[in-house]
Amino acid sequence: MSEVTFPSRVTAVHPHYDPFGSEYVCVEFSVEAQRPPSFFQMPKEAPEELSAVIPIVSQISKMMVQGKAYSNRLVLFLTVQEWERMERKYQYGDDAEVTIGRDGSIHVKVLRE
Repeated sequence: MSEVTFPSRVTAVHPHYDPFGSEYVCVEFSVEAQRPPSFFQMPKEAPEELSAVIPIVSQISKMMVQGKAYSNRLVLFLTVQEWERMERKYQYGDDAEVTIGRDGSIHVKVLRE
């Protein structure tokens, strides 16, 4: 097995509490997800006027700027003490490269500071 590498972005850094009340810092590394195409389907009994409007409405939705969607690839939970000991803390928007080594080790390299 060879190592696996994928690009990611820090999309969230927030507190997290387990069921016992212990506090953690949660860091989410994500990749941009592909949005499925949107489409309109006309009901068979729709009035003729509506069939003329639907193509226009479908074009308007394509012209609107849509926010990016992200899917989590790696979620890291650190204790507050571990987080405080880190010299360089992860920040929202950091680009990173995640590598999973042949031995199962995980390495996160921040690409932009």
